[in-house]
Amino acid sequence: MKKITMELANCYGIPKMNYTIDYSKKNVAIIYAPNGTMKSSLAKTFKDLREQKEPRELIFGRKSSCTVVDERGNQLNSEEIMVVNPFEEEDFANQGLLMANSKLRKEYIRIHKTIDEKKDILYEKFKGSLGYTKRSEFDAQKTMLLDWGYTFSEEKKCVEKIISHIGDSRMDCSLAIEEIKYAELFNDKAITMLKTGDIAKSLEDYEKKYSEMIDKSPYMQKGVIDHNNYGAICNALGDNGFFKANNNVTLVAKDGSSSITVRTKEELDNLIQKEKDRVLNDSVIKGIFEQINKSLQKNKDTQTFAKLLRDNPNLVIEYRDVDLFKKKIWVKVFGSLLEDVKDLLAEINKAEADLAKLNSEAKKEETDWHKALELFKQRFYVPFNIETSNKEDVILKAEMPSFKYIFKDENDSSEVTKDDLLVVLSTGEKRAYFILNMIFQVLVAKKSDKEYLLVLDDISESFDYRNKYAIIEYIKDISEMVTSAGNKAFTILLLTHNFDFYRTVASRITGRDNAHIAYWNGNEISFEQRQYISNVFGYYKGQLNKDNIVIASIPFVRNLIEYTEGDNNQDYLLLTSLLHSKDDTNSITIKQVQDIFNKYWCKNPVAIFANGRENEKVIDIIIREANKIADIESIEIENKLILSMALRHKTETYMKYRLINDVPNGSEIVAEICTQTCQSGKLIDAYKRYIDDDKKELMEIVSMITPENIHINSFMFEPILDMSLRHLYNAYHQACELST
Repeated sequence: MKKITMELANCYGIPKMNYTIDYSKKNVAIIYAPNGTMKSSLAKTFKDLREQKEPRELIFGRKSSCTVVDERGNQLNSEEIMVVNPFEEEDFANQGLLMANSKLRKEYIRIHKTIDEKKDILYEKFKGSLGYTKRSEFDAQKTMLLDWGYTFSEEKKCVEKIISHIGDSRMDCSLAIEEIKYAELFNDKAITMLKTGDIAKSLEDYEKKYSEMIDKSPYMQKGVIDHNNYGAICNALGDNGFFKANNNVTLVAKDGSSSITVRTKEELDNLIQKEKDRVLNDSVIKGIFEQINKSLQKNKDTQTFAKLLRDNPNLVIEYRDVDLFKKKIWVKVFGSLLEDVKDLLAEINKAEADLAKLNSEAKKEETDWHKALELFKQRFYVPFNIETSNKEDVILKAEMPSFKYIFKDENDSSEVTKDDLLVVLSTGEKRAYFILNMIFQVLVAKKSDKEYLLVLDDISESFDYRNKYAIIEYIKDISEMVTSAGNKAFTILLLTHNFDFYRTVASRITGRDNAHIAYWNGNEISFEQRQYISNVFGYYKGQLNKDNIVIASIPFVRNLIEYTEGDNNQDYLLLTSLLHSKDDTNSITIKQVQDIFNKYWCKNPVAIFANGRENEKVIDIIIREANKIADIESIEIENKLILSMALRHKTETYMKYRLINDVPNGSEIVAEICTQTCQSGKLIDAYKRYIDDDKKELMEIVSMITPENIHINSFMFEPILDMSLRHLYNAYHQACELST
């Protein structure tokens, strides 16, 4: 990836942007964007591209457009984009890849694939036995677990539980396997009707009468054996040649008063049918059944269910406990496929033994993931140790890594949860912890052996300097990663509103050509390249033949004198009179400024910018240079410094004039203020106290936006860069309209 061209319109907070970043010499670029300019919006836009979404304009609903192409004009593929903001706790997607020992993972997958294939075959058979076609979406596995109250992880327990009920007469079902139609038996609307209203009452009455009839039977006992159980026994004996071997069955009345011997299956069938008819043909039971049937017939959705009960009246009693009936159906189905089920269980038991061996090997693994964790520990400072607690599951099952966090001091150690950890950490320590997320994501991408555009959003925010420089070194490491084909694995775009981070990255990694400052010019997002990477005053020192640079350097030289000589130094006080409206302000010449510059700053060689105009007044130059500045947004620090100085002079002169002329003893008030520090602020306080007019709003603006600009040193660029030139320009021209 040699170039990235971005053409955006109405993408979140970016109304318009058209810019190309050249990566032909360096595969890392950094954009410094003042707060509110475009940084977060650009990160969101790239994140949308990654997720194959259309970027949006959220406030006015304007139509968005977004084109990001490489040097060949090809649109970036979503799979080529990574966006990392490590402080948003995003999911750790694909981190398990870092722990994947290829040999172990393949064997793990093979074992599970074998089991899964056998399960699929068996559940297809279950599906058929329950009356469903192959094309049906019925999920036999899910339904079985739901009916028996087990989770997916408890599937084996569920199967074993069902098998344990095979042969239990209490779990017998009178339906033959070919008669089972699960969807009809457990029609949702029919089941709902059976549980509510008149039908529920009828079912209750039916059960009571049914129990009475069973009690009257000499050979049946409620909850022990009824005609359904007898039917199952008869079929089992007949199917297994019991009667053909000249065996017989003696049924003893439950009170012991009589007995009967049957010698053939037919005789036993007849006896069972006779008892069944006696119960089901009872006039009361038949009457209740008709009431239930009639109620079901009224609803079109339950008419099929009504027919099912008419054909199988012996099933009515089952619906007093629908959940138990469902289990009986599963026992019936399992019984018909018992050998298949046992074969599957044998395979599962063998697989569990094999997987236990794999888990044991996985625990011994030294993996890329472990190396990533060690890299984090070596590079970044946090007051705790991080250890993995489920490494084998990550290697084998692709589960998300889980961590243990251990605090230690001289006397003790304590493990804490992640939630507790984030409570006790400072903001900077949390940021360092979240960098671990970024390391994981980068290493996962590296293992894919592809080339990526890696967008890193605000990764230095709230770091202490130790961790800030550690992340810079790690970015350098990322920039040097290559694919198996020898190409750079990552083309990196750093987004930041931390100016110190911008300058450090530019000097250590990107160089001047790939350092960009974004700003809003009133119509679109614009960029400047190579700005303010080194000490701006070193640059100014070579440009003192320009009046705007001379004026912009005054605050710096004044601070230089303050730090070396103190604030009682006469040269310091003279330059202070160029930042405030003092009694001597209008008399200070350019030759005086040149002499002070050469005395404290420009010693070898000396600066010469006053020749031929030694007596020209500096205040006139300040105002002249301020008037040259156009109403065009730009990032030049010198323009903002000049406007701040000119604005201060205009407004202080006006406030002093009004206080002296409009306020009794105003002269004394002004004289007292001018002997103190923070003159501008005290003048504004006095103005607001004694003069209540519509100009005080302008004075407050001056109080807010000029101090950080005028009191400047080489470390304080950020407030000036973040300041809009237009704010200063508009305030200055309002001040120019003040009359004195």
